[in-house]
Amino acid sequence: MIPTEKLNSASRVFLYSGIVLLPLSILEIIYGNLFSSYILLADAYHGFIDSLTAFLFSVLLKVIYRRTKRFPLGLYNLESLAMLMVSALILFLSVSVLLQSFGREASTPSWLSSLAWAGGLVTLGIYLLERRYNWLQLVRADMLHSKLDIVLEALSGVGIIVGNYFLTIAIVTTIVGFILVDTAREVKEAILSLVGANCNSPLAERIETILSSYGFNVARVYVRRLGSFYMIHVIVRMPSETPLSKVYKEKKKAERIVQTFDGVAVIDVRAVPTKVDRLKKEVRGVGVPRANTINEKSGPGHTSVE
Repeated sequence: MIPTEKLNSASRVFLYSGIVLLPLSILEIIYGNLFSSYILLADAYHGFIDSLTAFLFSVLLKVIYRRTKRFPLGLYNLESLAMLMVSALILFLSVSVLLQSFGREASTPSWLSSLAWAGGLVTLGIYLLERRYNWLQLVRADMLHSKLDIVLEALSGVGIIVGNYFLTIAIVTTIVGFILVDTAREVKEAILSLVGANCNSPLAERIETILSSYGFNVARVYVRRLGSFYMIHVIVRMPSETPLSKVYKEKKKAERIVQTFDGVAVIDVRAVPTKVDRLKKEVRGVGVPRANTINEKSGPGHTSVE
């Protein structure tokens, strides 16, 4: 289990990031519209996505490891719904800016580049803070994103100073293209989360390998998206004569192991009888012992006394 104080600290970094990036994006929109700076407008819309993502990550890191049996899984769907709605809006605005920039050559003051570079400096500061928490997969992904943001914001400032029409078009197209790729990824993850579909993730293979090394007979590992995190379903095989007390202990042990993986929010470990036991039952017609055994009829993972 990741220490709560470290999660709280990482959560605060994302919170401060969102608080600083939001007013900068608003300023870029105001001055971008005032001086018809399409580079500034495109950069502002990108900043809005980053700000919203930072706020969501801050909230989720606060609650992800404090859930109970009544933990509201709808919170993850709320993240997905919010990302879908905001991404659609930002995508529309970004494409509109790109289309408006064609055929229009506007002269913008050089000092507007300071807004783009201020955003780059803020992003650089966030990147340096996040390096302390790079053991979190979510933070590592955001750090990679921050590197690209710094490059784009540096280019934006240069483009505003130069004021060349074709350079402006190239920079706006690059920023909008980056937004398109980012939005496509967010939309895909949001849809997978909302429909509850299993996703192909290397995490499943890693979990299966680790559990097998601890002596578990792993039948399947399913991975589902929960917003930015994962729900893990693990099915392990055990002999039908296994006492319920041992089944319970083994399930708890498996849960503790899976819990060590980064980004895992919900874990469901289920026990089923081994295939050999099923075949023996079918061939010999012998029923499963009526007490202290895995109940095969109740379905995968249900342990009860018949």
